[in-house]
Order: sequence, then structure tokens, then C-alpha cells
Amino acid sequence: MSLLSPDNRPATSYASLIERLKAWSCEPCAALFYIDLRQLRSINRIAGSIEGDAVISQVEALLRDWVGRLGLSARLWSNEFIAARVIDHTQSAIDDATELRDRLSTLRFHGPLGENPVAVSIGVTVVRPGVDWPAALAEAGDACEASKRRGLNQVSCHGPSNTFATRPTVNAGDVTVFRKLMARGQLSLHPQPIMDIRNGESRLRKAEFLLRMERNGVYMPVPAGTIETLEYFGLVGELDRFSSTFILDWLADNRSALDHLHSVSINLSARSIVDGRFMDDLLREVKNAALPAGKLYFEITETAAIENLEVAADVIRAFRAIGCGFSLDDFGSGLCSFGYLQSLPVDEVKIDGCFIKEVAQGGASQEIVRAINQVAHATGKRTIAEFVDDARKLAALQDIGIDYAQGWLFYPTVPPEKFLQLLDARH
Repeated sequence: MSLLSPDNRPATSYASLIERLKAWSCEPCAALFYIDLRQLRSINRIAGSIEGDAVISQVEALLRDWVGRLGLSARLWSNEFIAARVIDHTQSAIDDATELRDRLSTLRFHGPLGENPVAVSIGVTVVRPGVDWPAALAEAGDACEASKRRGLNQVSCHGPSNTFATRPTVNAGDVTVFRKLMARGQLSLHPQPIMDIRNGESRLRKAEFLLRMERNGVYMPVPAGTIETLEYFGLVGELDRFSSTFILDWLADNRSALDHLHSVSINLSARSIVDGRFMDDLLREVKNAALPAGKLYFEITETAAIENLEVAADVIRAFRAIGCGFSLDDFGSGLCSFGYLQSLPVDEVKIDGCFIKEVAQGGASQEIVRAINQVAHATGKRTIAEFVDDARKLAALQDIGIDYAQGWLFYPTVPPEKFLQLLDARH
């Protein structure tokens, strides 16, 4: 897999990096460091691409010097680097990461207002001979993500105390499995009904189409970590392309179903949102489908929208202009800034299930849900509660004034043909 970074300079291919790591001796143990150069895009914008390239060169030179003759370093993506060196004992991993952070923080770039410091985030994991290097890279990358969430110039070590350690392990084999399932026609999207809970009733009015695979006649979610793996390798566009084609074909074959539905929705990944070619192709396909206005929705996560705020806002406006709607998914799980509800032109807010879990018990969760609902309504957006699984939660949500709810209290995901039967039975 050959990679080109956004500034068109070649980065180390993932495959060649794995081969280098496999050939490298980590006896008796070693520390693997995953370094994120923060705000590289801002450096390129403020100081220019030449200055950005100079910073990258400084980082690469510093890492080579720091790991020494017996260590290993590489640039993985545009602003992400790895370094590895042998350590005497595991306790020194964090100390080494802190030392590396301090050395990287001495780097400067020159902008219109003078010199500016470089900021980084570092994740570290300890490895031993026989290590699964793709898994180790994923662990170090997860630790780096934890560092980024803590702020600038933070260091995190992968381990039981790191919440990211519980995430599914990235496994390159999942890509092969996904592609085989797709080629064999064993992938499909199954709708989960969403209920309109206003006016004290529960009426089937919407659906979210979710990925399912078929094995021995049984449909189930894809293996844990598959989507994370596709995202990690930059291949999640294959899933989004499959999903968008599936939903447009289904809508073309079931136009009459739309008469009984407010809308149906599918998920879009963060990588697809910023992929200009993919979004242009999708915009053209949706235009050609000539769907009734407001019937097709796309769900994007709060984190994806905020990390790519300008691009996400442009994408939303372009698709809304041809009659599509947008839901801001998992709201509250990320930065949860109410200010974004005003600046992002989404139509709906899906409240993260972590708040719905305890909404019937009163307390902070209920007040957070109430506040999200009030601000969403004040900015002209509808609200959807996820993971509603008992009648007490439903009653609390109706009392708060939530518009829609989905969860096992009503229905799990169902095959598309059963969903059509549900619609017929309710009308």
C-alpha cells in the first residue's frame, strides 16, 4: 500500500513499515512511540507549505537522532510519526516518551508574527520479541488519541487504565474478510425503526439502515473492529460507497414506502466527508435518484463534524440544497459544545446513549438530555434518543419533549422485507 500525504510528499507505506519492524530486534523489550504533530494544517496555512515541510524535516531528523543507530523511526502519515527503541525495563517507557515530548517541543516554525512552538501528542506501548506489530501500532495509536483528547503536549501509555485499550484491535485481516463478504453478496443494510414519540404515542416514522452480514442464513453485525480497521487503513470509503448504493437502490425499488416515512438514514464516516471526489460522486448519484425532498438523511458523528467543521458544513449545505437531511450522531460523546448546534446546518440531533442509559433516574443525565433537547429545539433541530430499551426511559423522554426514539423497546434491526411488512401493518 503506497501512501501519499496531503502535502504530496511520500510517507512510509504501512506494509514496508511492518516489514521494517519485523526485521528489527526489540530484545529484551522496547517502547513503540506514536507521535502526532499537532496543527500541521494550521502551520501550512499560517506560515506556508515550505515552512510546514521544514517542520516535518526537523521532526524526522530529531527522531532519527533520538532513536540512535539501534532504533527505528518513520513518518507514517502526513502529521503522524513512529519511533521505537530498546528499553531496559517497562517503567522507563513513559520517561522516554516525556523526554521525546520535551525535545520535540523545542522545535519552532516561523510565521508572520515570528517564531512559534511546535506541539505534539505521544502514545506509547511496550513490546517484546514475537510481538504482533500491527496490533502494537494500533495500541500506540490509540494511546496517542488519548493524549490528543487530554490536550497539547500530553503523553499516554497503552494499558488497563487507558480507556482506548478497550477498543477493538485493528486487524488487517478484517479488510480481506469485509471485501470477501461484499463480493459474495453477504453484506446488506438492515433498518432499525425509529419511533415518533410526540403527543404521548409511538409511531413508526423513520429508520436508520445499519450494516449486517449473512452467515448460514443468519444476519448479524460485522465482527468487532471491522469498521475501525477500515478507518485505520483509509478504506472506509468502500463501506460508505456500498451503503449509499444499497440505500439508493432500495429507495428506487420501494418508493411507496416513503409515503409512510418521514425519512430513512445511513451513516457517513469522517474520512468520506472530507473526500471531495467521493462526496461529489455521491451528490451526483443522489441528484439522479430524484428522491422526494427530506426523505434521505445522512448521519455524521459529532466528533467527525467538529474535527472537519468547515468541510462538514459545506457538505451539509450542498446536500440539503438537493433535498437531503443530516443528523448529528452521538451528540454529547465528544466535545458537546452547544455552539456547534447553531453553526452546523444539521436537521436532527441524536443524543448519545450514555445519557439515555440513566435518563429515567433523574439526576445529571436527565438534565443533560433536557438541556440538549432545549438547545436543539431553540436552533430549529429535532431530537432523537438512542438505545431506548425500557418503558421508564420512554416516559422520561416524552416528559422532556424528545421528538423520536429508537432502541430495543420498539425493534432491533430487521431485514428490509420485514420492515416493509411493519410499515404495511401500521398503515
